Amino acid sequence: MKILGMSGTLVGSKTSIVTEYLLKQIKKQNPEVEIEWVDLKDYSLDFCDGRPIEKYNEDTQRIISKVASADGYVLGTTILHGSIPGALKNLFDLIPGHVLGGKPIALVANGGNPEHQQAIEKHLKPILSYLNMKVLPNDVFVTSSDFNEKNEIKNPEILEQLLLLARDYDEVCTRV
Repeated sequence: MKILGMSGTLVGSKTSIVTEYLLKQIKKQNPEVEIEWVDLKDYSLDFCDGRPIEKYNEDTQRIISKVASADGYVLGTTILHGSIPGALKNLFDLIPGHVLGGKPIALVANGGNPEHQQAIEKHLKPILSYLNMKVLPNDVFVTSSDFNEKNEIKNPEILEQLLLLARDYDEVCTRV
């Protein structure tokens, strides 16, 4: 099984840190899984404008190909102004909907305050549901207070939630 881990934001580093931590826990649970990493900061995506995929730039085509070839996903996102970043929404708009249907996805997010966690339910999950993805029922939300001065996750409750999410993801993977 190939899992694509994605950081769906262009700002900060905490999204990548928490998402990569979850991927490491998934790999510990199931060493046979293949993990690939995509950080939107490392790509120059075209804006979705309805062109055929082959008319978009190489970075855009490369990410669409990576998404299409994955069997499951771990998505991390920052919550900005109560919603997902525009770069992530643009990625969803670029990906043909049939590519994602039936595939499992685990979610982690970070934001400036605990109220931002509502954006997972109100903005992100409806998009993923529309795309017929198998969204794991639990997600993990972090704020800056969950990290130490070295930008390491310090909150033991968050570390436990990530471990449990990795276990849940492994259970879903064995059923796929």
